[in-house]
Amino acid sequence: MIASYHAGMAWSDAQIAGVREQLQARNPPLEIQLDFLDTKHVVPNTHYYQLTEALLLAKYGTKPPAVLIAADDDALDFALLLRDNHFKGTPVLFSGVSSSRRATLQQVPNVGGVFDDLDVGESLQQMLRMRPQTQRVIVIHDQSRTSLAQVETLHSRMASQPGATIEYLTNLPVAAMQQRLSQTSAQDLVFALPFNRDAEGHVLTHEEATDLWTAAAKAPVAVTRDVAMRPGVLGGFLVSGFDQGQTVGRLAMQVLDGSIPTPLPFVDGSSHATFDYPQMQRWDVDLDRLPATATVLQRPKDTMESLRPHLPWLSVLFGSMLVIIGLLLHGIRVRHAAEAAQRLSARNYQALFDHSPDAIMVRDADTGQIVQINPRFVQLFGYQGHEVAALHPGDLSSQEPGYGPAEALAWIEKTRREGAQFFEWRSKRKDGTVFWSEISMTRFEMAQGQRTVSAIRDVTDRKQAEVMAKEFEHSLQQVYQNLPVAVFAINAQHQITFWNPHMTRLTGVKAETVVGTTDTWRGIYPDPRPCLLDVLVDGARPEDLARHYGQKLRESPIIPGALEGEDYFAGMERERGMWIRYCAAPLRDAQGRITGAIQTLIDVTRLKRTQTTLEELNRDLEARVQARNAELKHAMGQLVQSEKLAALGSLVAGVAHELNTPIGNVMSVATTLTDEVSDFSQKLLSGKARRSDVDKATTRMQEASVLIERNATKAAKLINDFKEVAVDQSSTRRRRFTLLDVVNEVLTTTRPLFKNARHQVSLAIPTDLALDSYPGPLEQALTNFLTNSLNHGFEGVAQGQIDIQARLEGDEVVLEYADNGCGIAPGNLPHVFEPFYTTKLGRGGSGLGLYIVYNLATNVLGGSITAHSTVGVGTRFVLRLPTHAPVHSAPAPLQ
Repeated sequence: MIASYHAGMAWSDAQIAGVREQLQARNPPLEIQLDFLDTKHVVPNTHYYQLTEALLLAKYGTKPPAVLIAADDDALDFALLLRDNHFKGTPVLFSGVSSSRRATLQQVPNVGGVFDDLDVGESLQQMLRMRPQTQRVIVIHDQSRTSLAQVETLHSRMASQPGATIEYLTNLPVAAMQQRLSQTSAQDLVFALPFNRDAEGHVLTHEEATDLWTAAAKAPVAVTRDVAMRPGVLGGFLVSGFDQGQTVGRLAMQVLDGSIPTPLPFVDGSSHATFDYPQMQRWDVDLDRLPATATVLQRPKDTMESLRPHLPWLSVLFGSMLVIIGLLLHGIRVRHAAEAAQRLSARNYQALFDHSPDAIMVRDADTGQIVQINPRFVQLFGYQGHEVAALHPGDLSSQEPGYGPAEALAWIEKTRREGAQFFEWRSKRKDGTVFWSEISMTRFEMAQGQRTVSAIRDVTDRKQAEVMAKEFEHSLQQVYQNLPVAVFAINAQHQITFWNPHMTRLTGVKAETVVGTTDTWRGIYPDPRPCLLDVLVDGARPEDLARHYGQKLRESPIIPGALEGEDYFAGMERERGMWIRYCAAPLRDAQGRITGAIQTLIDVTRLKRTQTTLEELNRDLEARVQARNAELKHAMGQLVQSEKLAALGSLVAGVAHELNTPIGNVMSVATTLTDEVSDFSQKLLSGKARRSDVDKATTRMQEASVLIERNATKAAKLINDFKEVAVDQSSTRRRRFTLLDVVNEVLTTTRPLFKNARHQVSLAIPTDLALDSYPGPLEQALTNFLTNSLNHGFEGVAQGQIDIQARLEGDEVVLEYADNGCGIAPGNLPHVFEPFYTTKLGRGGSGLGLYIVYNLATNVLGGSITAHSTVGVGTRFVLRLPTHAPVHSAPAPLQ
């Protein structure tokens, strides 16, 4: 039998006693193996259930029990899990479970039991019919599953009922709830549902909670369970845990005898109307309004009608004697019933005490002396009954720091002041051995005085299992953390459970921002979508794989059930894109069910680019060189026709010199690469290629592709700069735009130029400053400014500063660009806008950048540009542009 709650909780104890009564009536009597989940003190979760499951298997082994009995919802959930994992086909019987679960449980094989069928809505309606003067109902409940289910039933049942208003009192500390109850009046009704935990986590018994409500309330208190029928309670329609335990005990007997019907029956629970007569009088509740079957406690007996003066004295005497005899007989019956109930209660208590799987000791709360122990205490600690009276708290403690006599006395005192306590302790046996224990300590008022009762359970195995689990988990985490590949994993609910540092380096997303979420796409895809491991967790349906991955996947030749693929991810590596080889595999439990998935990512960008580059270069190299030469000839032809190109001879010499080096390098590397590829191909075809040959060939091909691409790009840029000298005004698109947006776009586009530098750019541009002009030429001008600052102004400067500001002056926008670089010499400043004027001819400079800017500013944008510079201080360019650019602008003369 598995109980959801803890020993000493009256509701659970009553169910257990009912089951035991039925089983002990069998010949020979049967005993049950009893365990408590203690879910009033510990909120159950998957990890807690796994540890408890391991503990029970260690205690009882894997041999299936004849029957599993579960008391209340948490125990039923755990029992079904335990059966599915280890005891297939074992009957499961339950009690104390809401009938709202009937439809679900009917789908589960070999399950039956008795429902907790109290209809709280009907119960409240009957209470209001008995007390029609009620204007307000205060419903007290906690946040447990049982209470929340009853509140939902109550809310739906009472929503359409006129009359008294309903308020819900929950999720507060006990003191705050008592303060609210102290503000009630005789026109209110307090309707108390099961309450065992307040907002601060204090655990209360039904009795303690009820006593708190009756002590504070200024209104009648109604309850729903017989264990809550305490002094000061008006009454209610009560469910009996003992009755439910008897019912499920009888069903268990039928299972053992083989006489139970198939499928296992579902039994409807019952409640009984019970009321306290003094409270009925106090709160003006008419007896005639009670149900006919109601029980009225402390109801006074009817007095005999006064004798009429005219009756003969013999009739008076005879009648008096009959009354006296009747009263005596009734008193005897009442006394016998009370004694029988007391004997039964004592017998049930002693049975629970003696047969508890936990060690129990009872202390005198005033003196601290142990006055009673059970047999399990003798087994656990080794002390006999005659030895315990002289024991002190320190004798049963390990004496380790935090577990000495002072701390033990503190727990006892805290229990006296605050009530039930639950904690772990380092206990010591008579032989001196120390073990981990779990102690539930509470206080009781008995005829002999106040007692402190401690239930002690040996949890050494559980603690060792926890330590081993933590060590294994730590080792596993270390393995995954230090893998040289990016790894992340999810559970069955698609929540990320692991994200290693290499994953952070690859995606830029930190583990703490994604672990626990379902955002597996973060840092990999630009928008939310399933990753491969998400699709595996959902069953790897072919339509899902085809929709998200097309023909890019293949089965892993190494890992069974795993899928792998290769793709280009444009949003990774700071949006520069990466080629990634990925592999995902499902994670399964011992039964083969998918409990999650794991995926690895490997950056293969360099390898992929090398492969692609080699293929393209071998095929297109000569065509690219010819195309560049044709473009160069065309650009040279245009430059010859321009009025501005007076220095054509110098230009041709400079161009030839500049292009000769990159194109010569390209041809030289291409020739060498052709020989290398031919030699490598022969080795591959002959089968004589070794790993070192492959590594050597790959390295040389990579180096060759880098040199070819670098020199071809340099030649292409030089040709492109030549083409841009003659600005084609008719091809420029005109529109209205905001200056700040255009500047931000330029900064975004040029950001890669500054990736390895610590230079800063600051803006001072009004957000509403707009132009009706040509944004393309303006962007090109700003790009040239930034490039000049980086290549010329910040040469030898570790951390430069660029300031871009703009203002409106009449119909013109004044745009100023300034840097704090090395500046321009006074002798060079007048020539900066002339074509092909550069101080770095032959070292990467063409002398066309600022000439292009000048043509754009004057011819296309219809404005003007000036340059100002001081050596060692920096350079500043001032653009004055009309807010409405002219449709046609004639080129302005060079200054």
